[in-house]
Amino acid sequence: MTTEIINNLFGIKESFELPQALLAKLLDNVEKDKLCKEFVKQGFNGNNDCLRDYFQENNANRNNLKQDYTPDCLCKLISNLAPKSEKIIDICAGTGALSVGMDRDSVFQCEELSQMSIPVLLLNLALRNKNAVVLQKNVLLNEVQKVYKLSKSDEFSDIEVVDTYEENATDVVISNPPYSLKWEPKSDPRFEGYDLAPAKASDYAFVLDGLSRLSDVGKAFYILPAGVLFRGNAEGRIRKQLIENNLIDAVISLPENMFLNTCIPVNVIVFSKNKQTRDILFISAEKLFEKHGKQNVMTDEHIQKIADTYHGRSVVEKFSNVASYEEVAKNDYNLNIPRYVDTFEKEELPPLKDICKELIQSELEVRKATNDLMAVLKDLCGDDEYSQVKDDFLKFFTEQDIVGETMATWLEMKNLENRTDYILSHAKKERKPLLDLVTFERVKKGKVYEAGTVYIQLSATDGKVRYLCENSELETKYGVFQPKDKSMGTRYLFYILEYEMEAFLARYQSGMNINPDIFKFMQVTYYPEVKYQQEIAMTLDGIQARYDEVYQEKESWQCFKKYHLEGMFP
Repeated sequence: MTTEIINNLFGIKESFELPQALLAKLLDNVEKDKLCKEFVKQGFNGNNDCLRDYFQENNANRNNLKQDYTPDCLCKLISNLAPKSEKIIDICAGTGALSVGMDRDSVFQCEELSQMSIPVLLLNLALRNKNAVVLQKNVLLNEVQKVYKLSKSDEFSDIEVVDTYEENATDVVISNPPYSLKWEPKSDPRFEGYDLAPAKASDYAFVLDGLSRLSDVGKAFYILPAGVLFRGNAEGRIRKQLIENNLIDAVISLPENMFLNTCIPVNVIVFSKNKQTRDILFISAEKLFEKHGKQNVMTDEHIQKIADTYHGRSVVEKFSNVASYEEVAKNDYNLNIPRYVDTFEKEELPPLKDICKELIQSELEVRKATNDLMAVLKDLCGDDEYSQVKDDFLKFFTEQDIVGETMATWLEMKNLENRTDYILSHAKKERKPLLDLVTFERVKKGKVYEAGTVYIQLSATDGKVRYLCENSELETKYGVFQPKDKSMGTRYLFYILEYEMEAFLARYQSGMNINPDIFKFMQVTYYPEVKYQQEIAMTLDGIQARYDEVYQEKESWQCFKKYHLEGMFP
């Protein structure tokens, strides 16, 4: 329905008038039935939140309440994951997308703070003729401000304001709470046995509230930002306590750009009070989506794949894994999914002979292009200085032995290839923890580091390993690696890290920064004999030198072009 149609239904001119006008109609059963019938006439079919898109476009309070309304496909996923239950509690229900998406005849207890959202939530439930209680509630403070009761009627639920409601444990809690909302931490029986969530991020306060209301066989399904999986301090301790108490059943990563107003990637975390094992299921589903305009959407096939994997607790290569408690503990209770589901895809390289053939062909083509260029340049005229430079250039390239230079390049490639083959067939190699071989420290302000130092950017990192070419100070955003054995050359160390770092960070980096603690998990392939270390470094340096030479030649040609442009278009 368009904004104009919706505004006409409620008799309003501006969207900000909707909540008050809607609530007045809903609390009058005659007006409520009339309104609901109009919605049905307009094509309402009950499959999704009837006003979510309208409301979040015009009325959502993202700045203060962090309101991001749940997309239909995510609602359907939660419905496919959750067991049947007589009663379902929806914490931070918003306009009711998760509740109505459950598509089952349960009694709902929907809790929402925003007075702007509650009328739409009531309408969603009434249209589907649900038995429900809607609480205007500050969940963090555990304070109920108003209670609405919905009772099934002939066609649409009747709604009334009541003084009390019955709070009982439930088998299912669902929630898409505001992400990393600030709050004032305060002790509460709901949080007993756990640290308090930090003031800057109340995510775990919402989680603990829901867990406190589960039955002994209950499950909770929370949609949460990725940070809850790896952030440290109080959140790290809470996460550890939850894992030690065997309450985390599954962690499912989802695609980014699923929400209208934020691109933040989220996860579904399933909590269970009745786990039979101490392991945790991890599902990496961030690639399961189709693009629909600016938003990414999971199809029914995507949802079914996730649900089947969850219910079957299946291990699927590059998609899901069941990690033991011991493995999670070894990872410092960090639940970042790439640590347990390795989805890294190495770049596929063509055969070496094809690479060599292409390089030789490129060199021949460059030389041919040079000859063609010289033929054109012979006829160009300019001032004396221009003519002198042009003549020197032509003389230089006329004296070049194109075939001989190409043959020399080919021989150089074969030599590098033979040296590599010799190392692979003769040298012993080992797989060792990186920190057995090197020390790592954050850069110290004002300290001069020696040429040959290997370093990496830690904050807002690009993941690139760097090599210091001359003695100099480094910014404190970097960290440096130093070999423990002085016989290991730093150039060899640089190449080890350059090769290993991308795949390692794909699994262990959390967010934009690198936490130095992760390097204790890094394993590298290492040749212990110094002569082979030196041979490897020399071989790779030779290849790098040729690359730099070609790159420099490219830059020189660019300057050459600019020189002629300036000469021809003064």
